[in-house]
Amino acid sequence: VVGSGAFGSPSSIFLSTDHTNYLFNCGETTLRLLQEHRLKVVKLEHIFITTFNWSNIGGLVGILLTLQEAGVDEIKIHTFGEIIEFLNSAKLFVYLPKLKVSYAPINELEPYNDDLVTIEYVSIAKHSNNPETCFLNETEKDQCYLNVNGKRVIDTTKTEENSMKIEKKLKTDKNILCYICEVKPKRGRLSVEKCLEYGVKVGPLYSILKKGLDVVTEGGKVVTSKDVCMPDGPKFSFIVVECPEEEYLESLVNHPKFLKYQNATPTEGDKLVCVFHITPDNIFNNSRYQDWIQKISPDTQHVILNSENFCMGNAAVYKQQFLFNMIHPEIFPLLSEDSLREDKETNSNNIQRGRTLQTLKIHPYHEELWTPKIYSEAQRYIDEVCQIDGFLDVMSNLKGQIIEKTAKLGLNNAYEYPRIVMLGTGSSVPNKVRNTSAIFLRITENNSILLDCGEGTVAQFVRFYGNSKVKNILRSLKAIYISHMHADHHMGLISLLQAREKVTNDKIYIIAPTQIQQWLSHYEQIEPISHLYTVINNVDFHVNGHRLAKYFEKMFYSSLNIKEMNTVFVKHCKNSFGIAITLKDNRKIVYSGDAMPSDTLINVGKNCDLLIHEATMEDKLKDMATMKYHSTTSQAINVGKSMNAKFILLTHFSQRYSKIPVFTTEQDNVGLAYDNMDIRLSHLPLLPLFYPCLKVMLSEHYEVVEKRTQKKDAVIA
Repeated sequence: VVGSGAFGSPSSIFLSTDHTNYLFNCGETTLRLLQEHRLKVVKLEHIFITTFNWSNIGGLVGILLTLQEAGVDEIKIHTFGEIIEFLNSAKLFVYLPKLKVSYAPINELEPYNDDLVTIEYVSIAKHSNNPETCFLNETEKDQCYLNVNGKRVIDTTKTEENSMKIEKKLKTDKNILCYICEVKPKRGRLSVEKCLEYGVKVGPLYSILKKGLDVVTEGGKVVTSKDVCMPDGPKFSFIVVECPEEEYLESLVNHPKFLKYQNATPTEGDKLVCVFHITPDNIFNNSRYQDWIQKISPDTQHVILNSENFCMGNAAVYKQQFLFNMIHPEIFPLLSEDSLREDKETNSNNIQRGRTLQTLKIHPYHEELWTPKIYSEAQRYIDEVCQIDGFLDVMSNLKGQIIEKTAKLGLNNAYEYPRIVMLGTGSSVPNKVRNTSAIFLRITENNSILLDCGEGTVAQFVRFYGNSKVKNILRSLKAIYISHMHADHHMGLISLLQAREKVTNDKIYIIAPTQIQQWLSHYEQIEPISHLYTVINNVDFHVNGHRLAKYFEKMFYSSLNIKEMNTVFVKHCKNSFGIAITLKDNRKIVYSGDAMPSDTLINVGKNCDLLIHEATMEDKLKDMATMKYHSTTSQAINVGKSMNAKFILLTHFSQRYSKIPVFTTEQDNVGLAYDNMDIRLSHLPLLPLFYPCLKVMLSEHYEVVEKRTQKKDAVIA
């Protein structure tokens, strides 16, 4: 199990073999979980999708980019035809010239088959006696037609109101793919003695017999594989089922492909070891669903993957936060322990709730389902870091400096706004401790804006605030700003819209480049989301002339409780923007997005209180930074100096510096961003004090980065 289906986590399963890996569903954070737990993405050759919705495909773009970067030639995706339209629309911001993405034709009569597995497609459909809840009535059917791809679409010549009604039904009445995966048995060992006994000489005929084929000896005698090989090992199967609503039950429980596993005494060849249920509790506990389960052998294990689970699977972020909390418990608060809680008990020994790394070994022999504990041992982590040479001394020195600085600045413990919560401080793809770009600017308790929204942002919110508090946080979120259309800055947008819909009916503003509308409109063909947001083009807030109607702009500022917002073009990809937000008390916060040093940003950010600037590369990689239109640490600092910024917070670090970036210039108004920092403006002067302590705390990683830098110096010399 990769993702348990907990709030913010995917419902995903990973089948690992010696040569090929297979993935079932690929929701947001799937890549991060695979990498943290060393499940080999580079061996991934097949991705199977159950329902084609964001919960199951939100991490697909990140996986594809990673496969391409790793030099993988081809990946095959198994799902319905929407995948082609989805990836075509993603070409707005994803370029995959070196990776061939192929699509398996879905045919229930023709399973996928290779040397290791046979995977059958089981399509289930909605069924309802109420046409209003599921099927189109006859009048509505008349307003639809089949296009050239055989897909039912709306006749746009009909009334707009009816068209919208029908369109929503078509999007929600999806067929679902379940999968029956049969792992082929281990072939029996070839007996050399028997081969010689039957007159088969040592040579190429042996390999043919090993494959289960018959041969003819030089004397003309037919020798079968069974004559000279031990019996094959047992054959095992598992099933992946998704049943999100009651209307699918009729199709599921009566599907003939499941019947052979529901015999009182299934044959050894039909031994079902596990069923993975991507099913909400209300459906799982439904009497019809339970009857269907009861017909399966009692020896079969059942694993539930849904939002009632707690495990989010990320231990590394907790370890880092426990350690950083020693430095400053308010700036590095402990994360919510919701995802570390014990799951609800089930009513049967053979039913378990899904947890990351839950493992079922099925080849060559079946072993019982093993459920590990993904948890963080705070005291052990603290004890380990305290044993590092010099750590206690540097920590003691830091505590003294913090006390002195706090007194000098007159800081107190009063809760203060605005607050800046760094939810994602890494670039390109997430890793164990740095997620992709997302900055939560909490202007007041009830007014906030998110600056960029990389994949997994919802999970970051959940870990930081916990399941109960995050609901109010999402209600407070009035706007999402997207700086540019690279995938690591907006692939968490759709899941955030859907999570927010569960707690409020209010629309949210999306301030983004013009291409975002095209992307969201494309996705609207898969799931209805357009009722959740209002899009505003970044250009409409351009500093050289706002284009919004005055009443609308005033309403927007009121919703955020700010005085003004200005955008500028910056040097990166097409339609890349920087932003300056002025609060009602005239304090100004500036965010660069991804950018090379840009005079436009310097001008709009003059005398700001805080500049949050990307520092993707170390100074030694200036040429690479220029080639990729990014900034080095020194360049970012110089931008801050040029605009007379009171403080500079560096972020968007290359994942090569995930633990601790290379940082040579010590200045009292420059700090490094980490995920899960909670910063108030008055605390900013404390951040430069942390770096010496971080270097010792993360000494192992710092030394690796330093050696890498020295090698570059040697090459340059």
